Amino acid sequence: MADVVAGKMAALEPLIERYQNQLFAYAARVLNDREKAADIFQETFLRVFQKRHTYRLGAPFRPWVYRICLNLCRDEFRRQKRGASVDLEERREVRDPGPGPAERTFRQNLSEQVRAAVTGLPEKQQKVFILVHYQGLSYPEVAEVLEIPVGTVKSRMFHASKRLADELQELRAEI
Repeated sequence: MADVVAGKMAALEPLIERYQNQLFAYAARVLNDREKAADIFQETFLRVFQKRHTYRLGAPFRPWVYRICLNLCRDEFRRQKRGASVDLEERREVRDPGPGPAERTFRQNLSEQVRAAVTGLPEKQQKVFILVHYQGLSYPEVAEVLEIPVGTVKSRMFHASKRLADELQELRAEI
């Protein structure tokens, strides 16, 4: 990151390669729109270069870049609120086909129910849950990204997990 801070654009390439899948997946989950996620991913690294002077050398890069990505996702939500709202059903991502139609339908329904349960979490719990479970960030990293104490991260994870367990318990009863 020292080379990027020094203004060497070529030094961004290894960072882009390293975080490409993680950041794209994070933006896609947050926005539930793969095309917008691709735009956000590109914008994230443009901002990394533009804001390189704000990076503290020696500080962990991962929480800093996730914070930039999260802020861009928030900006996108604000733009969507000002413009026409898009139905979530129109923004479903394409899934890999399963072994057969029945299995594919079952998996699709299960995936949608889990996604709906996660989407139904309060926003603060949802952000923490996605960063921990889908993106693999540690509690201290999540705390840094969201600019909240680690204890708050733990509390939100506890409540999110409890709420999801309760909601998905009903799903287990149906299966």
